[in-house]
Amino acid sequence: MIVNNIYNNVNKRKFIFNNMRKRNVLSLKNTLKNYKDFPGIIAEYKRKSPSGFSNIVNSDILKYFNLIKDNIAGISILTEPEYFNGSQLDVVSVQCYNKPILIKDFISNVDMIRSSYMIGGDIYLLIADFLEYSKIKDLVKFGKSLGMEALVEVHDKDKIKEIYADDNVLIGYNRRNLRTLKIEDRSEEVYDELKSFGLPLILESGISIDNAGTLNLKKYDGLLIGSSLLSGENINKLKDDVNDRYKNKR
Repeated sequence: MIVNNIYNNVNKRKFIFNNMRKRNVLSLKNTLKNYKDFPGIIAEYKRKSPSGFSNIVNSDILKYFNLIKDNIAGISILTEPEYFNGSQLDVVSVQCYNKPILIKDFISNVDMIRSSYMIGGDIYLLIADFLEYSKIKDLVKFGKSLGMEALVEVHDKDKIKEIYADDNVLIGYNRRNLRTLKIEDRSEEVYDELKSFGLPLILESGISIDNAGTLNLKKYDGLLIGSSLLSGENINKLKDDVNDRYKNKR
């Protein structure tokens, strides 16, 4: 399985430990509080993914974020090199936008978090479907010592018990099953249980203009959107479309 292979090969990767951070750590939790009428959008940048996406429309990362910077709450950068063609230097380059930066990778040790800090990251991803509670707790606490936040993501309902809640944690629900790479949306089924943690909730994967009106997006504090925006969908049209559908429901 691809994700297991990525985790198993983490120790073979080379990470940046030179200090390339150009600013203080930014809080995604605080930034999302400014979004009242619509969840804050965390725009993801990736060049490809094992699910079949290929970034052929927005290959220039700075040109892409220049176009959308005024309409996003944060930035997510895929840094895994083999399956996503990611680069840590992408993170260094987008610090100029002064937005909270999520390091989207398969983080499993403190060195990866330390490196994420050094390249300018503010938040890092921990995937509860593949990490045990004790590991997540240790990694959350280490990131907290650096002033960073952790996005603890889950898809499998049975893995919600692995989530460690702390004041530097946000919780993500990934609509994609990373074991099969297919969208299997149980966001309604798990929402109340995730909400009970009392932490900001982020909805992830497969969000587009076509399905946005059916996903109860306004229940979430943030939306992590990658492929649809990278393929050319307009953020404002997505917002307008969802708002119109909510008005019609009233």
